[in-house]
Amino acid sequence: MEEDSGIDIIDVENYKSEQQQQFSHSLLVMSVMNKCREAGCKEMRSGYFNEKMDKFGNLIKIYIEDTRKAFIESVKSCEMFMVCDYDKEATDNIDKIKKELSETYKTLCIEEEKEWNKLTEYQRNQHKEKQGLWFLKNALNIKLPYYQEYIEKELEAYREIFKELTKLTKRLYFYEAEVLSA
Repeated sequence: MEEDSGIDIIDVENYKSEQQQQFSHSLLVMSVMNKCREAGCKEMRSGYFNEKMDKFGNLIKIYIEDTRKAFIESVKSCEMFMVCDYDKEATDNIDKIKKELSETYKTLCIEEEKEWNKLTEYQRNQHKEKQGLWFLKNALNIKLPYYQEYIEKELEAYREIFKELTKLTKRLYFYEAEVLSA
């Protein structure tokens, strides 16, 4: 006869203690901010294609990510997780930064349009055919310097937003909560 010992066999590979299963907003924020820190501690450069030939002579293009855009997206994700923590100061400062960035975008679009309008019809057709350049109202062409200038401005704006989010964690005593629970 088999006796019930009261011991259950569990899958130890996927085991999580009760403490690990609890949701901790401050730990989530810390994790997201670490991702921002990692993305921001790299050389900031535009994306590009690395080309090489395989052993059969085929050209292989490998995209190397734009680290500036990766940082910007990580800060946007951080904002997404921290939006419930915003106070008036954070909201006002972040809105101000984004408004300035929007104005910069509009200004650069106007400058790009002015430059496009200076071109002759022949020059415009040459740009379209040979370089894939075109003009769209209220949009920046990724192949023109105005777009790169905007990305640089956007990078600086999101650095400022990340600073504001870091200040917000201090105002919310996220650091001290971890010290007290340790």
